Amino acid sequence: MKTHPFNWFATIIAIIAVSIWLLTSYGKIHSTHLTEATISEKVHDDSGYYIQVDGKKLHVKDTSTWMLLEAGEHYEVTYEWYGMKKPYVTDINQAHDEDQIGGGH
Repeated sequence: MKTHPFNWFATIIAIIAVSIWLLTSYGKIHSTHLTEATISEKVHDDSGYYIQVDGKKLHVKDTSTWMLLEAGEHYEVTYEWYGMKKPYVTDINQAHDEDQIGGGH
């Protein structure tokens, strides 16, 4: 039984398209940096500590950092996510401040 060359071509194109989609959705870490971001809400539950920034719920992995943050204050926030994972804070600093939160001199 002969296969038509179009079938092979369509199969190769489909495999390439699915590979590119998987790579961009699950293989790439997306990062966003916000300046002058205002924390509208701080919450915690059994799954962790979270802040609400610009309509996004961001996971704060360090409990001490979460406790230092204040709702209504302005911060520079960098967060990352990949695949279906929840966005998490990688770096946070008070807006217009060169020291890290809780940083010394």
